[in-house]
Amino acid sequence: MIFLMIIGIIAFLTLIVTPFIAVRKNKKGKPPRKISYVILGLLVLHWLFFLASGYALLPTNIAGAIFMPIWLVLCVAGLFIAIYEFKNNKGFAIPVAGLTTISLLFSIFINGISKM
Repeated sequence: MIFLMIIGIIAFLTLIVTPFIAVRKNKKGKPPRKISYVILGLLVLHWLFFLASGYALLPTNIAGAIFMPIWLVLCVAGLFIAIYEFKNNKGFAIPVAGLTTISLLFSIFINGISKM
């Protein structure tokens, strides 16, 4: 229950704070780098693949071997992108940081459940 409340708070803040920062910032900032779009796209694609049960289609050995490493690498990459983009474009960095945080918490949660 606490886990879901934390994820809900992060999602709420990500969705509410971002428009306020975008509206408040009148001057045009630097656009996000292409690698930032790639990492964000990979995070979203990984979530969609997970939610659509794409890993259930793979053999158990392969799915178990690639699921956690991919998720953690994307979380670390998202963290670096969020830190870099926060200096340049806060309106893009906050959703990336929120999605990365939710992904990291969820991967820790999944890892804990799988160890039971």
